[in-house]
Amino acid sequence: MMRLALAAGLFGLAALAAPTRADDKDAQKALKDMEGTYLIIGLEVKGLKLTEEDLKKFGKEDERKVVIKGDQIVANFGGKEDPATLKLDPTRKPPTVDIISKKGDKTETNYGIYKLDAGTLTICATEKGDEKDRPKDFKAEGQAMIMTLKKQPAK
Repeated sequence: MMRLALAAGLFGLAALAAPTRADDKDAQKALKDMEGTYLIIGLEVKGLKLTEEDLKKFGKEDERKVVIKGDQIVANFGGKEDPATLKLDPTRKPPTVDIISKKGDKTETNYGIYKLDAGTLTICATEKGDEKDRPKDFKAEGQAMIMTLKKQPAK
């Protein structure tokens, strides 16, 4: 279960948006709004639903932290860091995210949608698949998973 949660956290972070140009002002503003340190407070994948209370059992808060700075996202779940690059398209309905990560010399992209509301970031993304498999709504069905993150106060 720990491995599944870690994989879910990593894929969620690595697949946040559709590719955007560096000069896309809407995408840059969305990334800026998203910047911060988050705590994973919910995870839903393949019929498994973990609440904040469930996730607390996996260890300290530092072990389920996600940091977003610029277009970089780093998930730390269970003491392992997993960096990725985010590409957002906030003009789509719902807004899309591609999470792009490197596994050795292989690049992996997870395709998803996101919403940011009052400090809560929700990402629904595919664990595997192509852009055509991008979720259309926030449901953990098929290869899609949902990760809920709560923004932490700046220290």
